[in-house]
Order: sequence, then structure tokens, then C-alpha cells
Amino acid sequence: MRAVPLAVAVLVAGCGTAGPATPPPAPPPSQAVAPAPQPPPDTFDLAAAEEFITREGFTPTPPEGTLTGPLRAIHSMCTGSANGRCQEVFFFDGQRVAGSVHAGMVEIAEQDGSSVVLSFPRYAPGDPGCCPSAGTSIHRITLVGGGIKDDPPIPELPNGQGG
Repeated sequence: MRAVPLAVAVLVAGCGTAGPATPPPAPPPSQAVAPAPQPPPDTFDLAAAEEFITREGFTPTPPEGTLTGPLRAIHSMCTGSANGRCQEVFFFDGQRVAGSVHAGMVEIAEQDGSSVVLSFPRYAPGDPGCCPSAGTSIHRITLVGGGIKDDPPIPELPNGQGG
């Protein structure tokens, strides 16, 4: 029975007489925490996007320069269009199709990877097909919730009544 009180006395005495705690040694370099991996570079398979557009019945217009993302726009015409007034702009979020805009005529005025500016020539009633006279309407496209958002909204007849 004497062993139990002696063990308690040793434990209590050891608690109060210890010196300052020594910090644990630093881990060797092989066990050091590695920095977080960087995301892969922004890549876009233009050939695959153009192939998709072709399968949809359109002929893509080759873009000027490299398209930065994540939002990319590619202009196209209806394959076989006699007068070129059947156009579509396809929008990609990375490699995924996020939407498209159809018009008789539309131009990509600018794109910077986060927004795309579309320009629509406007026809006044009675204008011949060659000559829209009602100016242009400008619309900015952005990605929202996996789809595209137009600001201001593109009207049902983006080129107006004529043409």
C-alpha cells in the first residue's frame, strides 16, 4: 500500500519543479508543408468550340487574336446563308457553352474575358437590306449563374423592323 502514495508524491513534485518547456524541433525539409497548388493555366480549345458551332449549323468566323476567358464569344453565320443576314454569337464559359444570341446582323465590338460587347446595326422601316439607317444598339454580355446576361436586354428583333 505504500507504493501508491509514493507514486502520487513523485508526480506532484515533478509538476512544480520542471524548467521552461522546450519547443519541439522544426520538421525536416522533407516534411515541410508544401504551398497550395496553383490553378491550371486558362486554356481554351478553339478547334473544339468551332467544331461545336459547325455541328449546330453555323460557320464560325475565326476570331482575331487569342481569346482570353473565362467568357469567350465566337461570331458565326448560318451555313449556306445567301445574304449573310443570319448570324449567331456563341458564348463559352471556359469550354462549356453558356448561351448564344441570334440576329440578322451582329458584330462582336470587344471582349476582354469577363464581358463581351455586341453591336447590332438597326434598320428603320423601309430600309433596304444593304443599308440600315437607324444607328446601332450596344449590349454588354456577362456570365451570371452559368448563363449569359445582356445589359441592356437585347430586344426580340435586335436589328429593328426593316431589312
